[in-house]
Amino acid sequence: MAPSYRLNIGGVVFDGRDDEYLPATAAQLEQFPGLNVTVHDVVIGENAIAMCFTEHGSSIQDEGRRAAWSGITFFFTDGERFVTGWAEEEYIARKRQLTLGLCEAIEPPHIAPWDTQARARNPKNEALVRQWIAHSHPLKDIPSNYRLSPLDPDPDGLVDIRGSQVNAIFSAGDRVVVHAQYHGIYAGGFGDLSPLLIGCQAVLRFAAIVTIMDGEITAARITTDRLGLSRALRGMT
Repeated sequence: MAPSYRLNIGGVVFDGRDDEYLPATAAQLEQFPGLNVTVHDVVIGENAIAMCFTEHGSSIQDEGRRAAWSGITFFFTDGERFVTGWAEEEYIARKRQLTLGLCEAIEPPHIAPWDTQARARNPKNEALVRQWIAHSHPLKDIPSNYRLSPLDPDPDGLVDIRGSQVNAIFSAGDRVVVHAQYHGIYAGGFGDLSPLLIGCQAVLRFAAIVTIMDGEITAARITTDRLGLSRALRGMT
């Protein structure tokens, strides 16, 4: 990482490798001293790399209870070092697992993630994903699956979406990686929040890895920042 490295995650910017990013990382390692990362997917483009992963470990702050939570992260480089990062993680799942003491299963790993070949940029695919985000408002994986726990709020029902914003995007052949956010009105869904918050302004951020074949989106892995939305709404009370 370059000394000026900036990570954007959950609406927070860690500005600077040594002053902000490394202390935050050290704090997580203190909580999860045996933290592991299992990589499920990798995308490599022109001076950009992304991965879908699961972090898992035992929290000493939660009586040793274990959690496994997935995420998507991607980085832009200057050809030698990371200069900017974007990420979202399923922290709401981590919170639930550490509270209930029930750890989720870990998805199978990518067999050879770092043997993934770099692909050239495809502006047409980027444009397609931008339109998809603006008009289809995707918030869950394609094809539909049961990856998200029904014990957590459904991301589709949390926000009455009024607009979208793409924060960062890159393509690598038939893959597109994006970080974006929806602006709108909180529609309910968090059982631990006051119903009086329904109707408040809300922002739901997400990261996605999208696959496109013959001009159509055939698959997408999407990670939403539901815990960040919950905390932002709680701060309005």
